Amino acid sequence: MPLVLIGENNAGKSNIVRAVELVLGETWPGARDPDDHEYFGRNSNGDPIDVRIGLDDVPTVVREEQKFVVALRLTVPKPEAEEHALIQVFSDGEERGYVSNDVRMRCLCLVVGADRRLSWHFSYTSKWTLLSKLMRQFHKSLTADPMAVEQLKAKYHEITEIFASVREFAEFEAELNRQVAELSANLTYGLDIDFSAYDPSNFFHALRVQPTESGEPRAFEELGTGQEQVLAIAFAHAYAKAFHGSGRSLLLVVEEPEAHLHPLAQEWLALKLRDLARVDGIQVVLTTHSPAFVRISDLPGLVLVRKEDGATTAAQLTFDELAEACQARGAHRADARTVGPFYEAAATHDILAGLFARIVVLVEGPTESAALPVYLKKAGLDPVRDGVAVVSVGGVGNLAKWFRFFDAYGVPTYVVFDNDAREDAEGVRRVDLMSALEIDDEVAETLIAAHTIEIQPRVSVFGGNFEESLRNLFGAEYTDIEREGRETYGLTGDQSKPLLARFVAERLVVPEGSAGHQALGQLADAIKNVA
Repeated sequence: MPLVLIGENNAGKSNIVRAVELVLGETWPGARDPDDHEYFGRNSNGDPIDVRIGLDDVPTVVREEQKFVVALRLTVPKPEAEEHALIQVFSDGEERGYVSNDVRMRCLCLVVGADRRLSWHFSYTSKWTLLSKLMRQFHKSLTADPMAVEQLKAKYHEITEIFASVREFAEFEAELNRQVAELSANLTYGLDIDFSAYDPSNFFHALRVQPTESGEPRAFEELGTGQEQVLAIAFAHAYAKAFHGSGRSLLLVVEEPEAHLHPLAQEWLALKLRDLARVDGIQVVLTTHSPAFVRISDLPGLVLVRKEDGATTAAQLTFDELAEACQARGAHRADARTVGPFYEAAATHDILAGLFARIVVLVEGPTESAALPVYLKKAGLDPVRDGVAVVSVGGVGNLAKWFRFFDAYGVPTYVVFDNDAREDAEGVRRVDLMSALEIDDEVAETLIAAHTIEIQPRVSVFGGNFEESLRNLFGAEYTDIEREGRETYGLTGDQSKPLLARFVAERLVVPEGSAGHQALGQLADAIKNVA
């Protein structure tokens, strides 16, 4: 399964990617001199940068003894007791400061960043680009067969003779060599220039990745973001298949794969990335702001990245841990074998979007999710600005379930419900909600019996019915606007309740200091202060 890093902007997802790329990327980690902003709190004299990446028993030879590397660790600035900033940790517990290129080559890292530097990776700009690394492997395989080398040299010689048949090229080459010979006449070693179609130190160096469209060559700059991602995925898949069984693996990191893709294209790419993660030799890591790439069935690979007190934290749960968290919140039958499918079956994009919010407000249905954000904004809490997701869970019976889920990940969660007995005549579902929220029995009884708006630190109840509570709170003005909405849209009975509720919320005037303003203000404050 992919490792999916999610969370709001500036939570630290890109910092995690940069740390991985620093250790496994194109430049030698120990030679890097970090900028001040790369240290915690911008304090280069404070805590060092310490990155540890676990590996799956990468073989290497140390002092003529085969050992297995289980981790690489980079510490900047390096400890005084260490000779190197980058060290390798072996399966027997020994640590050694020298990390060979072969070890790093067995753990290739391709980062398709948010800035889409794919053209760099498919060039020979550096020996650390993915194409350079790949072609060196091909060269090594080719030169193992001397006959193939001779045949290739002969073919390349034929090609260079064709080039030499172009008069302008031949004249330029002759003049260039004459000038070089004259200028270097006093050097100890002579210097000759030869235009060649190949490099004997790397026969594959002349090959390049060339995008085409309808048979016509295209530059990388002409590719759309979606096309670049497809090319990166295809390249990674082909690499893994070509070197399967050779002890090499590829870490493919894609930042914001949803960029410039429409919703269905995001869904398709998410499926393909999950398929790719099942290929031996490839580990897929994503950073995303889109619920399309979140699957609860892949829960162990889901990492919620948040920033608390200026520091980045990460929450990652197994199915066992999620089941235990649900049990601790009153769901005594929660089981590790079934908790994944249980949540996956009910997980909508709107619900999963709550994982990207600072605060989640759970409501019963679309009526509340349409109107409540408008009322909160009138009370000074702008859900969009303040990162508050008002999420409809599809009924009072689902409030406890999703509260347990978000609470397990440490997401501050507030609950709003009403006492409409039609959906929960016996009160069982509301009792379950009180248990999940760990509400005192006496307070729980008061809330479940409430006919007016009751606001508590973690939960609020809108009497017997959400709309009826608002009618009672705002009086005739609410009723008049509601009537206007019915006439405007030609509604009767309970038709289009969310549309009507939103219509009223947008037009209702809430004077400062009024009972309605005070109640909404209390609700907004409770949501802002939810722990």
